[in-house]
Amino acid sequence: MMRSMKQVFLGKLTGVLLLFTFILFHSAHAEASSNKLPIEDELDNYIQQTVDKLAIPGMSVAISHQGELVYSKVFGDDLNEETRFYIGSTTKTFTALAVMQLVEQGMINLDESVSTYLDDFTVSDQITVWHLLHHISGMTEFEYMSNLSPESQFNDLIEDMNSISLTYEPGEHFSYFNPNYSLLGAIVERVSGQSYPEYIKEHIINPLGLEHTSVIGEVDTPGHLSFFGFSKKRMEPHLQYDLPAGFITSTSKDLVRFLEAVRMKEPVLGVSPEGIDLMMSSGNFYGMGLMIGEIAGRPAVHHGGSLPGYTSNAIMLLEDEYSIAFLINKNHMVNAFLFYPDLTNGMVSLLTEQEPSSRVQYHWAYRLLIVLFAMTIIYNIIKISRMITRPKQKTVRQRLTAALLNIAVPIAVIVLIPRITGILFQRGMSWELAFLLMPDLLMWLFVGLAIHFMMSIIHMGFLVKYYVNSREAIAKN
Repeated sequence: MMRSMKQVFLGKLTGVLLLFTFILFHSAHAEASSNKLPIEDELDNYIQQTVDKLAIPGMSVAISHQGELVYSKVFGDDLNEETRFYIGSTTKTFTALAVMQLVEQGMINLDESVSTYLDDFTVSDQITVWHLLHHISGMTEFEYMSNLSPESQFNDLIEDMNSISLTYEPGEHFSYFNPNYSLLGAIVERVSGQSYPEYIKEHIINPLGLEHTSVIGEVDTPGHLSFFGFSKKRMEPHLQYDLPAGFITSTSKDLVRFLEAVRMKEPVLGVSPEGIDLMMSSGNFYGMGLMIGEIAGRPAVHHGGSLPGYTSNAIMLLEDEYSIAFLINKNHMVNAFLFYPDLTNGMVSLLTEQEPSSRVQYHWAYRLLIVLFAMTIIYNIIKISRMITRPKQKTVRQRLTAALLNIAVPIAVIVLIPRITGILFQRGMSWELAFLLMPDLLMWLFVGLAIHFMMSIIHMGFLVKYYVNSREAIAKN
């Protein structure tokens, strides 16, 4: 009996000690955790700050690690994890995968001429499927930018393209050219006997269970242009002929599921591990619908997307075993080339235990543009008013020189800017697209050019007045 009571007492004492130890450990662990934000909170804070500073209406982010979804958030009103955005040129990865499926089935030969599969394509017999996939076809936006109706089909695009000339010999130079991937979509149709939307849905979307990915323009949030940092809604037209190059819609969670399947070379993709490796290899930095390089110092395979009202980025960190996707329903040239890449770098830095650095703090530049724009208008209204009401005495030669210069400057700018833009970005740019991607900068430019024209007209008016006065003086004499 005494032994039994002793055993009970010792058992209770042991339990109390274990409970006490657990409480102490839990308290110490909680205190240590409270001293450092979990990565999820750090990501939340970092992304939210960017969203606030750039006045982004909506953003969706998803991250997977080693095949498991570890982060999924939306930022903005009227959004949820099933909200579909346009993913822009990230679509090209889907198209490249479709081509590789057909390659491994023996239906497409990468070294075969495009005209073998598209007999109505007559630009050059030297352009191969390989050239299209790697953007080394020799066709460029300097020679061709499509301006077809949204309902146009692949055959309309091919007919429209057939009149262009090659900028380079096929295989000679890299030049990013959206129609390369539209032509690949046409090849998928001709070879498979299915429409491009049907093929992508049956062979990629359904097998991967991408329940909220669409190839028919189903989008749940409007895009936005950026005007001096403020957001202006834009309904993005769904270009059927350009679908394989940039018009799939999806969610960040679906996109991450797709990326993880590619990164982990899952059999469900219908492409062998060797085929996936081929997609991720390149002689320069562009593989097949994928870019190869580094982000925040980490080896990465990725592809971004940019439409006037949307932007996306899809990243695979091969060594760190992360896949990251984010979708934004706003775009601007400055954002696309400066702020959004910094956002990508910052997220990768946080995930790989680096300190994120960002230039997003320069968002005030948009507000500065408003001030400069207003100052430009006010200053030149005063200047033009004085030119008319209190004109300075100038010779005929001075007036003529001023009139010609004020005409020459706008003409030179209009002619040279597309060329300079092409040199800087290695891509062609239409005035219409430039206005959609940077309406505030273009408006500022056009106001400045209009002021030059007005000054030229004023100087010409004085020249006419000189002429009339001189004729009247001659007549009196």
